[in-house]
Amino acid sequence: MIGKTEKTIDVASGAMIMAMGIFLLGAIHQFSYIEQLFDLLFVIVLITWIIILVRFIRSIFIVDFLKNLWNQSIQSFGLGTWIAATSVMTILIHQHFPNVIGIQYIVYLNCIAWLLYMLFSCLQLKKIIINRAVYDLHGVILLTTVSTQSIACLLMETIQKTNILIIVLGIVLYLFSIVLIVIRFKCKHFSLHEWRNTDCIIHGALSITGLAMTLSQTIEFQLLLIFWFVVFCLFIIVEIFEILRGISRVKLYGIRKAIFTYHISQWSRNFTFGMFYYFTFNLINYAEGRYELYFQTKFMYGLGWVVLVLLIVEIVLFLVPRKIATN
Repeated sequence: MIGKTEKTIDVASGAMIMAMGIFLLGAIHQFSYIEQLFDLLFVIVLITWIIILVRFIRSIFIVDFLKNLWNQSIQSFGLGTWIAATSVMTILIHQHFPNVIGIQYIVYLNCIAWLLYMLFSCLQLKKIIINRAVYDLHGVILLTTVSTQSIACLLMETIQKTNILIIVLGIVLYLFSIVLIVIRFKCKHFSLHEWRNTDCIIHGALSITGLAMTLSQTIEFQLLLIFWFVVFCLFIIVEIFEILRGISRVKLYGIRKAIFTYHISQWSRNFTFGMFYYFTFNLINYAEGRYELYFQTKFMYGLGWVVLVLLIVEIVLFLVPRKIATN
């Protein structure tokens, strides 16, 4: 972790807000009894976001935190969680409280933060390549794509500005990141022990890309449907690895230490599941009146329950933390 002292916060803490926020945007609407509590849950998530955001901003002014941020190049990509978290929260505010004054300033500030994050990521990537640290890269690098597509979604949801170039940039970043992750697996002779929690962003980054493409209203539906099936296939493949890795860890460490132990990177799994749900939800709405997406509708319903259960488990693990698990 970066800057893990009493006064600082983990650089990837924004992932918690990403996960809870995407649930409020999507899967919560499947459960009417929980949806009735939306305003209360939104306030809780909003307050949590503000508290950890203030802690993060304070951390930025601590020299040791900045040094660790620069020196731990791979973990530093976790900064992207704050861009995505801010995008999710701003979209939530805009959708449910459209009369809030000054929301456009949050949008502009987040866009500036994203540009700075892109510059910082380029510098870190250069250092990683020079230092031959590519073999240690994992799914956290895909937060460059997630943060980029979150900005695209934010602009389209709040100021109704579609910028295909941002979506294309996110796709380019995804392809580049995937190449680096494949190099890591190839050079390390892939095994389940090499799998990281953040590797589930392999499908999550594509889900938010699909969401951005859907919101743009400029992509042919057939292409969006093909893209959805690509994400679905990756989702199945990645989660098979996740399950096999989980079984392997249980054999080594026992079920409590292997699975039911809190680690901040686990929020990435909640986010990716929730994002795939939200992408599917928007695809179904996009097709309404033209196509009957029976399979996607049934799949989304089952996925909604998975999203809910995983989120409850993660919140419990967060509130009653045990020994920090390995990533």
